[in-house]
Amino acid sequence: MPKQKISLREKILQWTSKKDLYEIKSTREMFCKACGKLFICEKKCHLQQHEQTAIHKENIMTPLRQTLLTQNLEESANSTFNMELCNVFLAANIPWHKLQNPAFQNFLTKYCGRKIPDESTLRKNYLPKCYKDTIDRIRNELDPFNIWVSVDETTDALGRYVANCLVGKLSEDEPGKSYLLASKQLERTNHETIARFVNQSLEILWSTRVVAEKFLLFVTDGAPYMIKSGRHLKVFYPKIVHVTCLAHALNLVAEKIRYQYEDVDNLISNVKKIFVKAPLRVEMYKEKLKEMPLPPQPILTRWGTWLQAAMFYSEHFDSIKEVVMSFDGSSAVAIQKAQSIMKKPGIKNQLIYVRSNFKIICESITQLEKNGLPLTDSIKVVENVFTSLKKSPGPVAAVALKKLEDVTEKNPGYKFLLELARIFRGEDVPEHDTKMEEIYYKFAPITSCEVERSFSKYKSILVDNRQCFKVENLEQYLVCNVNT
Repeated sequence: MPKQKISLREKILQWTSKKDLYEIKSTREMFCKACGKLFICEKKCHLQQHEQTAIHKENIMTPLRQTLLTQNLEESANSTFNMELCNVFLAANIPWHKLQNPAFQNFLTKYCGRKIPDESTLRKNYLPKCYKDTIDRIRNELDPFNIWVSVDETTDALGRYVANCLVGKLSEDEPGKSYLLASKQLERTNHETIARFVNQSLEILWSTRVVAEKFLLFVTDGAPYMIKSGRHLKVFYPKIVHVTCLAHALNLVAEKIRYQYEDVDNLISNVKKIFVKAPLRVEMYKEKLKEMPLPPQPILTRWGTWLQAAMFYSEHFDSIKEVVMSFDGSSAVAIQKAQSIMKKPGIKNQLIYVRSNFKIICESITQLEKNGLPLTDSIKVVENVFTSLKKSPGPVAAVALKKLEDVTEKNPGYKFLLELARIFRGEDVPEHDTKMEEIYYKFAPITSCEVERSFSKYKSILVDNRQCFKVENLEQYLVCNVNT
């Protein structure tokens, strides 16, 4: 009687009692789940040699490996744990290289009971998936609605031109949440590159078709190339209304006021220099003025901060003057200049005039920066500034009013939104050919504040020790971070 041939699987059952550790891959290859690798196994000695290796013994003894024995290799590579870990790190803006820290690794391993992936694993395998999930979520949120689009550009820490595109829904029932749709690096900044960038961004949102009728509102700053790009986009999206940021417009008025007061500007600038990197002077200031904070340090790129500083000096001029005059003028040029300006007879009167007539501009910028304002409320804020400047006496108020009129005159969509706001308030306005889409402007944004906030997050990601991002990875990282 011929001898029956025994299969490899039957041989394994005879050779070892730990048959769950192994998986047959071919007639001569076996996969060890504990070690995660293939090895040749044609004879019993092959299996014994593998089981005697130091790596196999270590993996068998490690509790973490024991929990992974029943998991398939493909399942661990695409595990839910890794996906959620990637999402958490993106949302919290935690650099992935922190995973290589031994103490952090041990902590996660101890309390999660999982193998902690390498940073390259998250970057290559899970970042694209997180990005795709985020884009799919944005599509699902915006698919039934008409949309607004807001675009702005900046120069990053590496000197590159970066443009961000945000989208949101236009609904008659509630304000829409904004979503960062794209962040691209541009070769140059002009109307052509901006218009092309908007088209490319909308192709991400509408991957299979571009629904031109759903794009109703375009919000940018007041730069000439942005206004020109709006005219170009109207060819492809005939229903869009292009409005330039009205908070930015009020800041331009504030800058115009600053130019009228050279002495006040120099005073604020030099007092700021006095206390920068001077702990002894700061200590002297706090000893004399215990209940009063240090003079504000305006940043010209932040809207309205110069006017806020001027109002602070107006309120506390005598106290600040007393402290500055007590400093040794020969110790710093800034002290010398500040003391000289404070001795001028009209400086205090100028500060009082600024505070009494232009405080409303700071308050209005702060109100317009809020999210979800109805169109009636946001337009009312701008109208109140017009009314206040018209009532304010003096030549500087007239200059500020003229600047505001010029800025709003150049704003392509301001008159349309102003008329709509008056209709929504029930005021009597001349009738015009109304369109069904006009009801969707009830919560239309009139500022580009959300884009500015996305740039702040961009800069918090691209810090000095994190500037090795690939372009596509940086965009995906930022989109995931902002939209979580």
